[in-house]
Amino acid sequence: MRHTWTGKLGVLAVLAVASVGCSSNDGETQTNNDDPIIILVPEEGCQSNADCADDSAGPVCDMVTKECRAGCLEDADCAETAGAPFCDTSAGMCKPGCESDSDCSGDPGGPVCDTDAGRCAAECSTNADCEGSERGPVCNVEAGQCAAGCVTDAHCADAAGTPVCDTEINQCVAFQGGELLGTGDQAATVTLVHTPTQPVETPDLAFHPERGEIWLIRRRYEVDGECGQNSGFDRCRALPGYTTIILNPGLLNQEVRNLEDGNSWHFMRRPPTIAMGTPEYFATCGEAATGNFETDSVMFIGPTLWSTDFEVYAQDPGPGLNGSHLDMLHATPWCMGIAHERDNIYWTFNGHIGSIDKYDFKMDHGPGAADHSDGEIFRYVEGTLKRVPNVPSHMEFHDADNHLYVADTGNGRIVKLDTTSGTRGGRFSPVYEELADYGYMDDATLTDVVLPGMLEQPSGLAIHNDTLYVSDHATSTIHAFDMNGNPLRSLEVDLPAGSIAGIEVGPKGKLWFVDMPTGKLYRIDPPTE
Repeated sequence: MRHTWTGKLGVLAVLAVASVGCSSNDGETQTNNDDPIIILVPEEGCQSNADCADDSAGPVCDMVTKECRAGCLEDADCAETAGAPFCDTSAGMCKPGCESDSDCSGDPGGPVCDTDAGRCAAECSTNADCEGSERGPVCNVEAGQCAAGCVTDAHCADAAGTPVCDTEINQCVAFQGGELLGTGDQAATVTLVHTPTQPVETPDLAFHPERGEIWLIRRRYEVDGECGQNSGFDRCRALPGYTTIILNPGLLNQEVRNLEDGNSWHFMRRPPTIAMGTPEYFATCGEAATGNFETDSVMFIGPTLWSTDFEVYAQDPGPGLNGSHLDMLHATPWCMGIAHERDNIYWTFNGHIGSIDKYDFKMDHGPGAADHSDGEIFRYVEGTLKRVPNVPSHMEFHDADNHLYVADTGNGRIVKLDTTSGTRGGRFSPVYEELADYGYMDDATLTDVVLPGMLEQPSGLAIHNDTLYVSDHATSTIHAFDMNGNPLRSLEVDLPAGSIAGIEVGPKGKLWFVDMPTGKLYRIDPPTE
């Protein structure tokens, strides 16, 4: 059994009494199982400085001897002590002032000598205190001392291969992706490059692969009603699209050309998108149910193949020929996006049935002709995509992995289609023209890349250096993701919601975008420039 007694001062002296043995009934000696008896006796003396407040010996309690002694509790107690005006509170003794940092080694006041005050102190409590410090720009708060490291990218300017400051660990690191929108703590800047004479809806842009020109796809503001042979004339006049080509974009000798095909009413009906192909070709498709009068119920529209040759495109091809287009197939109503793969193969976003349609124009039929019989169309993942009216859903074919990346605007996500997957299925219908081949591709693999909930209305899409750049039409923000859909960084552009659609990386590795409602063209300049 244990007995405890607490004295007035709470200090206990311990006296242990040995256990006493006893005999059992059979005469053998047994050991008592009770614990030793402990008697606690109060011990006199101080327990803290408070016990010495009125003691004539001094204000400091010596915790070893438990006696009050002379000393100090604060600097005021040392005011009359010659040569030792400061109180070392940990030792309770007056001490002289410091002259250098070496005098402060292990001092509880801090590691740095405040020579003006003559006492040891902490050098810093925040990084701001270390600006200009020879030790470095980072405050080691625990030690109270400035140290080497980085706080901004400027501190990494001379660090070869690691030009970005990771502010979480205050170390210089390599680019982590998304650098077209900024690096480290520095955002990219946005530069206005072109403003049209009159505002015009401009949903997309593309760079010529060799000449460096920017091709803007334009469409007139939509007019309500129905375009018929004898009705809806204002709406009919608003349906044709056209192109603006900017030569030497962003330079002093920038030149602007507006070109429109003679039958753009049919071949470039309300285009939401443009895709450059091989240097000789580009393609568009139409956000419409038909390329004919809207009173016609036949959904006869699809992508159009064009020439990039200024002597062919938008020029009169001659008698009996229909516009300057080079080819057109008609199986994708309400097309919202288009991307080039190779040769004359293009992929389209079928907004009518939520599919991805693959077109191979094969050989073009020449300007204004009409032989489509060598064309092929294959349909993938029907019913999985969702259109948002008047918000383009851009697409990008990635050669490195043979995947087609798609802004699935209506479902608020980015997906990728494995274009090598799928098996040949049956025929789809309706088909309104003779084709060399067409049909479904069953069991193709479609994978989420950027999951729903991260973007509101993904629209523009570009791939550069294994980074996905996506514009969110609803928020006028451009986001960067790695190829697995992990967010890297974002750039909120100072434009109203519903402004940004198409984005594109130019030949000099800078990101460009269009303000869809006004037709203005912008360039994003990274902070490293």
